[in-house]
Amino acid sequence: MKPWLSGEYDQLFHQIHQIEARIISFTGSSDGCGTSTMCNWLARRCAEDQQKVLLIDLDLSGFGQGFPAKSWQSDGNGEAEALIHINSQLDILPRPSRERTILDLRQPQILTKALERWKQNYHYIICDVGTMTNTNWRNLPVSAISHASDATILCVAAAKTKESELLTCMKKLEQNGITLLGTLINDQINPSLADEIIRVLKGKARWLPNQLKQRLIRYLDNSPLLQGKYQ
Repeated sequence: MKPWLSGEYDQLFHQIHQIEARIISFTGSSDGCGTSTMCNWLARRCAEDQQKVLLIDLDLSGFGQGFPAKSWQSDGNGEAEALIHINSQLDILPRPSRERTILDLRQPQILTKALERWKQNYHYIICDVGTMTNTNWRNLPVSAISHASDATILCVAAAKTKESELLTCMKKLEQNGITLLGTLINDQINPSLADEIIRVLKGKARWLPNQLKQRLIRYLDNSPLLQGKYQ
């Protein structure tokens, strides 16, 4: 099953539809929490609604959408050549390679003008803005992009994102008056139910006959439901 067709993404898509949001920004609370992947999945889910979708890679300090940076300007020059057409409904605009473009997008009026221009050709504009706790001179300010967006989504990695990182993100959002549409939790690293049961079997169930224990472990290892895998 395609992950963007799961019930969780259906629920998220319907929330976006209900508030009539067209510009959605994705930000992560820590490195490696899967923000770009989940952002890509939402873009693909929106495209399934037969609406034109533009996914803009603004993650300047991370891996982003995985495409090489391209030379395009905030006024649209070079944009057509830079666009990557995933399918008839979904386009990806890679990270800008020009420092001038980055500086321009830091200015709220230029950013707003660019977003309005993109809205003329696309129904949904989804911005991958990377990790909020990464602060360097190249990053675009998350607060500026979120203010220009209709909705902001925060990504958290279960068993990886630290409490201090999450609290820092929430404080930044609150200070800038940004209301979250919701939080997506990436549980890829989080142990599955099967892993936890196996851990208990190996550590505390010493009274079980070894043969029975091994049969239970094999069953748990081969159970897609308890492993949390998509079918």
